[in-house]
Amino acid sequence: MRQIQLDGKWKGVNERTKEVYALQVPGFVQRDLTEQGVLPDAYDTLFEPKIEWVEHDDWTYSRTFNLQEEWLQAGKLELVFEGIDTYADIFLNGQLIGRTENMFMPYRFDIKQAAARDNELLVRISSPTRVLQEKERAYGEQLHLWNGIPARLFGRKAQYGYGWDWGARLVTVGIHKSVRIEAYEAVRTEQLRYAIASLSAEQAVVMAKLPASVVQEKELEADVVFRLFDGQRVCAEHTERRRLAPGEQLVEAALTVEKPKLWYPAGHGEQPLYRLEAELRAADSERKEACTVGLREIRLTMPYDEQGRKFVIEVNGIPVLCKGVNWIPLKLYPNLDTAEEYRKEIAGIAAANMNMIRIWGGGTYENHAFYEECDRLGMLVWQDFMFACGDYPDDDAFCELVRREARHVVNEYGYHPSIVLWCGNNENQYFIERSRKHRRQGHGEKLYFDVLAKVCEGDTLRPYWPTSPYALQFDRVGQEGDYGDEHFWAVWGRGEPYENYRNSRGRFVSEFGMQSYPSMRVLDQVDAQASLRDPQFDAMQKAPYGLQKLVFYTVGDYWLPTDKASFVYANQLMQANALRYGVEHWLSRMPDTSGALIWQWSDLWPSISWAIEDYAKVLKPSYFYMKRSFQSPNAYAKLDMETKRADLYLIHDSGDFAGTVQAELYDIRQGAVAHTEAWEARGTGHRATHLGEMKLNEWDPSRFVLLLSLHASEGTELIRHTYLLDKPHKLQLQRATLQVRTERQADGTSLVTMSSDVFAKDVGLLNVPGLLSDNYFDLCANETRKLVVYEELPEKLQASCLNQVETTDYL
Repeated sequence: MRQIQLDGKWKGVNERTKEVYALQVPGFVQRDLTEQGVLPDAYDTLFEPKIEWVEHDDWTYSRTFNLQEEWLQAGKLELVFEGIDTYADIFLNGQLIGRTENMFMPYRFDIKQAAARDNELLVRISSPTRVLQEKERAYGEQLHLWNGIPARLFGRKAQYGYGWDWGARLVTVGIHKSVRIEAYEAVRTEQLRYAIASLSAEQAVVMAKLPASVVQEKELEADVVFRLFDGQRVCAEHTERRRLAPGEQLVEAALTVEKPKLWYPAGHGEQPLYRLEAELRAADSERKEACTVGLREIRLTMPYDEQGRKFVIEVNGIPVLCKGVNWIPLKLYPNLDTAEEYRKEIAGIAAANMNMIRIWGGGTYENHAFYEECDRLGMLVWQDFMFACGDYPDDDAFCELVRREARHVVNEYGYHPSIVLWCGNNENQYFIERSRKHRRQGHGEKLYFDVLAKVCEGDTLRPYWPTSPYALQFDRVGQEGDYGDEHFWAVWGRGEPYENYRNSRGRFVSEFGMQSYPSMRVLDQVDAQASLRDPQFDAMQKAPYGLQKLVFYTVGDYWLPTDKASFVYANQLMQANALRYGVEHWLSRMPDTSGALIWQWSDLWPSISWAIEDYAKVLKPSYFYMKRSFQSPNAYAKLDMETKRADLYLIHDSGDFAGTVQAELYDIRQGAVAHTEAWEARGTGHRATHLGEMKLNEWDPSRFVLLLSLHASEGTELIRHTYLLDKPHKLQLQRATLQVRTERQADGTSLVTMSSDVFAKDVGLLNVPGLLSDNYFDLCANETRKLVVYEELPEKLQASCLNQVETTDYL
């Protein structure tokens, strides 16, 4: 097969104004116009009405290309678009050769009759909003949703583009993936994939599957070779000569691997990756395909217990405590992320002792580079299909469009071992339940319980879950958490205090979160002089009553700071307190709870949101709190402020552990330990172990804090936590003097040493982008702590702690 890439600069025309622009492929109109100064960038947070006109216009991409005679004489000549966003008519030399209607799928068009030596290719993209609104009117009844406009439900397009409660409205238009010409003679192959027929410690049988399409009208003799590589060594091989019938077919072969190396999630073992290669030689042509193979068995088990049924993901028979985040697209422009950008983000998630990422259904299916990095690091992926927060149509035409998309997604991405679960949608069961009362044309559930379920039946590498959250009740959505997975939004969503996280008995909490402001690095790039009441900052808050809730939760924990930067600092600490409170509650219930996934990992514009990494790539305090809470093995103290006691837990999710837990009541005025207790700690497997309780009623919460540490059997301290005996505003902190020293290392990192003369709460380096080994920790008097900054330090390094925050004296 021969290829000509058509990526690069194309001519762009606005069909309303006839203005001409240079447009990049892959890319989007809005991105190019922003780079050319036609549109404002995202730091103009009032930019939405200034850019909306783009989505309402039609746009034409065009370019020329040449073909040699040998190309024109090829048996098959095709134009391939890996992705177009979204509704496009494709013209070659003035002839309509095809149309597109789904940005999540590739399109392939036969250009044998239309092609010439000199060619002009036009891609006319219609206004997505106009097309979707036309579809909505034609449907004839209103569909309900959260976020965006109702018309978005009728299109197979990234849903977040119409605005969400954490993101701006930017309805993308463009050719967002590669374009190429392909010429071949008799046969074409597609993405190689596999199934695992059997798997044990002694032997694995891998069923290699090569999709092939014979384009001639008679049978074709072909030599087929499958090889499975372990590094450079061929560990299994199959060769045969076979007849291929005209049309599409699957060429299969069984490959046996002796003493297979099993793939495990991070924290449970190694991640060996095999490479499967296929060669098909026929009619003087050769086709090659390859994919990664991870040998593992995934099971979703739901054993009955006294509460209801557990929800446990098992890998190779081992139950996994899933600790992680929900993922929205990294940018306003989907699928333009580089492998290096993915590497940094996923490395940061893994460094926080997390092992699962849930790809949320309102975004996009990420590029292969995302899943390749997850394969490499042992990061489990919960993969939603792209439906979110709405009452979608399920007429025959829409179901068929979704069916084709799902087949593509399963076949294209299914070989990645990191993907452990397909999920039908995000939060649509709420709308299915409501739609029964008003919809005349179906109720939406057909998409998830029939169309997607049947497609996924053919994938034996992972289970399918129809919707999230889902409590195994088809006609009722509740938050009782006794079955299935749970999105717990009583905190924040209903405005309940975060202490109510303990009301949740969720079996797998796949969403929960708390908002905070981004760093001052982000806010200052928007407007360094503006107050937090400024319209520029109001525009960054997309959640209903967001500012009121931020103040409510922040002053619930802290005295009201007197300046903007200090309020942002305290607000971010509140987010960290809330997430820690929820995570430590759910993990202490293990195995009754087997997953906690934070909403959300990052921001794609300068948002006030639930993210723990902001738009400037500054990690918030909550990131470091979560890194400590997600460590395993671990020790927690669950304090009850009413009964003045603490329950102590050993958190342990694999193997065996033996050590001790030590609790110290530390006097922050005297800078000394006033009382110590210790417990023997033994743990086996996937379980939190209750060790005992500690009475705290005699200790003044304004003066004493609880230092809880876990020690290995030989005495090594594995982790130390600080717990307050009441809310942070009760703590009477002394003025602290921080000492900060930096030292550049030979590997380009910076070693930072920090100390304090008195007990210092939440000592942090502020506004530092990129990964740090630690930050926002507590220092005892005259204690020294070292941390590593992996990227460039800011010219002016700022350190702070809660002791230094100036507050009002009335709130």
